[in-house]
Formats: sequence, C-alpha cells, structure tokens
Amino acid sequence: MSDYIKEIRELIGSRPFILAGSAVLVFNKEYEVLLQLRSDTGRWGIPGGAMEPGESFEETARRELSEETGLVLHKLKFLNVIAGEEYYFQYPNGDEIYNAIALYACTDWEGELQILDGESKELRFFALDNLPDLQGRPELILNKINEYGILPVIREIELLDVKAAAEILELQRKSYRMEADLIGSDEIPPLKETFEQLQNCGETFLGCYIDGSLAGAVSFKKDGEVMDIHRMMVHPDFFRRGIARKLIAYLEQQNFSEIIVSTGAANAPAIKLYEKLGFDRQNDSVVGGGMVIANFKKRQD
Repeated sequence: MSDYIKEIRELIGSRPFILAGSAVLVFNKEYEVLLQLRSDTGRWGIPGGAMEPGESFEETARRELSEETGLVLHKLKFLNVIAGEEYYFQYPNGDEIYNAIALYACTDWEGELQILDGESKELRFFALDNLPDLQGRPELILNKINEYGILPVIREIELLDVKAAAEILELQRKSYRMEADLIGSDEIPPLKETFEQLQNCGETFLGCYIDGSLAGAVSFKKDGEVMDIHRMMVHPDFFRRGIARKLIAYLEQQNFSEIIVSTGAANAPAIKLYEKLGFDRQNDSVVGGGMVIANFKKRQD
C-alpha cells in the first residue's frame, strides 16, 4: 500500500472511496495473458495498481508493471476506462473501494518475469481458453476481451476486392523480400507478380489481422483431401509474434487429410517452424535458377 493510500485510510478508516488506477493486459507472442496470483486475496488478477499523486494513467501502468513484474513496457494500447458498481471491492482486511481503472494492452515489452514486491505469489502467462478461476474485476475484464479488438482475427480475403488485393500484394512484397535476403536469391515468383496475376492466381487467402492491420496471410489450393499451401507471409512489423503458427493452426482445423508446403532450403526460420509444427521434410527439389526448395508434408489424424 502506498503512503498516499495509507494517509487516506488513516482519515476515513475502511469506508469506501474511489480509487483511480491502471491495469495492463500483457500478452506474450502466443497471445497468452499475464496474470498475477495476489498475496492479499489468494486469487489470480491482472497486474496493475493505484495512481500516485501527479501521475498520468499511463505512467501508473508502466510503474506498476515494473514494480510488480520486472517488465519494461514499450508501446501501450489504451482500451477503456472501466468503473461502476460492479468494480466495488472489499479487501480481506475490510477496506472498501470503488475502482476507476484505465485499462491498457501491451504486446511490446522486454524483461524477465520477477516477483519484486510482496503483492504477488506467482506470475504466469495463461492461454485465453485455459484461464484459472477468476472472480470480480479480472473476470469482468477478461469476459469482454473480444470487444477490445486486440486479439488476432483470421478471416478469408476476397481478392476481387481491389483494396484487399492491394494489401496482399504489399504484404507479400515485404515478406518475400525478407526471404529473398535470407536465401540469397530474388527468384521468388511472388516478388515479380503483378496485381492482375495475383487476382487470378486461383488460391484461397486467409489473413491474420491485428488491431485492423494485416499482419500476415496464407494461401492454399485444394486437391481432394490435400491442402497445398502456396504462400506464407508475415509483415516484418509483426515478426516473432506467432502469426505463421496461428495461420497454420487455423488451417489444421479444416477437413483435410494432408497438408503440403514448400520453402527455400536456405530459409532456416521457416524450416525450423515447419519442423517444430510436425511437418516431415520430403526430398528437396531444384527450380529455375538453381534454387533448392525444401518440401514438407503433414498428415492429419
């Protein structure tokens, strides 16, 4: 408890008062959310805390997360100010408050989780479909998480939509430019593809959108029970955020007995990803210009 709150409590005792503060939904690259097992209540909560005199809500968020978790937050996304009767809380010692909370989200952070004060028993990232038992403020906040527009959304992209096709063309040029640098060759067809060729490629495209931006996309064709992945693209601004993994996981939910995919044999990050996701490497092949292609296959149970 801060000195400021102690002073208020000395004046009013345990009577309720309005407590302004901040809380942060911190996500790792798999979009698991960070929760804190609180020492005062013995329950899981969302890291954050009360505002100090002279602080802004954002300053409070950064300070509290540093003090409670050891993490340094970079870019914060403001979500909402939440308050009302449902945010009333009574501590085990009888102190009562009505919370007014500035809620933020953060995927851009650094550091190692550390318990640095007496407020936490444990800090852990949880998958959103496997959360611990939550009550009160954390339950109210996380029950509305899909309303905040911060989670990746995967949906089909219609290439006949000129704007959507233009977004795909820009994405693939940036993504495959990075691959070209990795494998030392510009002989990658999507780098030379025209707008009209893209629109007429006959592939089905799925895009992964984060906060309204196209973070990545995958395209495929169907051949009976076989899904043939033709393109896997991630925008450089969203590298190391698990985008390709999410897109493949989405494809694996479809009704196919086999998935096949290829990448440049010198593209070590892509090869590592496919192998980690259970794809079996087949015989390599050589295409125009002498580029070696690594071919992968995965059988669906």
